[in-house]
Amino acid sequence: MNAKLLSLALLAAGLVAPTSALLALERAVPATDVASINTPDPAQQVREMAQLFRAGDVAGMARTLMPASKWEEAKLMWELHRLEPIDAEDQAEFAEKLAKITAPDAVDTLMAEIEPKLVEARPQQAGALLMAFGAAQMAINSPESELTDEQRAALQSGLPGFQAWAASTDFLDSATLRDALTLLTDAARRTGLTSLEQIRALPLEGLLDRARPVLAAAKDAVQLYGIDVDAIADSLQVDVLENDGRTARVRTTVTLFGAPVWHEHELVLVEGRWYGKHAVEQWHHKHVRVEHSREG
Repeated sequence: MNAKLLSLALLAAGLVAPTSALLALERAVPATDVASINTPDPAQQVREMAQLFRAGDVAGMARTLMPASKWEEAKLMWELHRLEPIDAEDQAEFAEKLAKITAPDAVDTLMAEIEPKLVEARPQQAGALLMAFGAAQMAINSPESELTDEQRAALQSGLPGFQAWAASTDFLDSATLRDALTLLTDAARRTGLTSLEQIRALPLEGLLDRARPVLAAAKDAVQLYGIDVDAIADSLQVDVLENDGRTARVRTTVTLFGAPVWHEHELVLVEGRWYGKHAVEQWHHKHVRVEHSREG
């Protein structure tokens, strides 16, 4: 073969090889996977929500839970609500409820209401736990429970840890409850909200941002009972089981009580982002109801 012919052969090979590789890839990769290449990664979106929760970004979580158009609709509805006059009765009721959790003696007042109920419940605590353990075991073993084999295995693996936690945690301890209420009432004060007028004066995102200290306090309160929700969020793993470019199925797995617990979610692509199938159906039904009411 002379040099010129060799050069032409090499050039042809260089042009044909990429085309052949692409054709081979299309034959080797299912159509559903090819379609998913051009869509956002549903696993990354689920992880993003966990990260926002971990950071205590309440406004960010709210935005992530709905499409951009729905978020704009929510903001508009809130703005319209802000324009409505404040009813004097609503104002008085809100002030009374807010004072109950922000007053200097809020914890003492709440404990005085709750303590008699704790005293009444304590003799029944052990029996209630045994019943709860039995119900959980029955749900796992019963053929009538709507659980897949994998879900049964996951719950079975987590049950010993759950039982150990529940048996070693005094849910009715007054001192622990007082500490939890102290965290929550302090957080309510840190929001800086003291009246219905102040709430109405804030845009939706600003109002949600004020909830940051309440979410942080709720996490700390739950941790008093031995559950670290941030650690659970950190343990999140997401596996994409199916993705055809329009719908997807993912499995989320978290470590709970020392064991992996997972759940499968059906997602739908809306406005370039993934949302739960049930939520999307609810939005659609609500839209249909609104349209019908307008026509009527």
